[in-house]
Amino acid sequence: ALVKSANLDENKKWVYSIKFTEYDGEHSVAESDIRNIASNKLGISDIKVDDKIFVNYNFDNPGELGFWYDAKVEAVRKTTNTVVCTIRNTPGCRVANLEIYKSEAPDFSEMDCEKCRKNRKRKCYQCGCRKCGGKHDDDK
Repeated sequence: ALVKSANLDENKKWVYSIKFTEYDGEHSVAESDIRNIASNKLGISDIKVDDKIFVNYNFDNPGELGFWYDAKVEAVRKTTNTVVCTIRNTPGCRVANLEIYKSEAPDFSEMDCEKCRKNRKRKCYQCGCRKCGGKHDDDK
């Protein structure tokens, strides 16, 4: 996916205009729905109860591929190669597709300001203070 633009909505939350490689057109996505590309694949022996993981799950047909979700591990069944998770507040989701990744927090530091890339040491009149360019108070 490619971030085309970022704007503040009426609640002062970031909304990103995204161009997905798999879909046509641009889509507006809330900051809470943006995440890093998952890169740390986990084996079944690496997964423990209460871990936060990133899984592919289909709510309509659990045996088929679906969408990617953050999940919290409830149980790991090594004999059947399944992981039981809570996904979107739905407990008991059995994940048999073992393409499972470590869930990583999103990093917006490079997306917030095109001019300074949110470098805290660099003065920027676009995302910092309008008078001095400093970044000493994020609310002003």
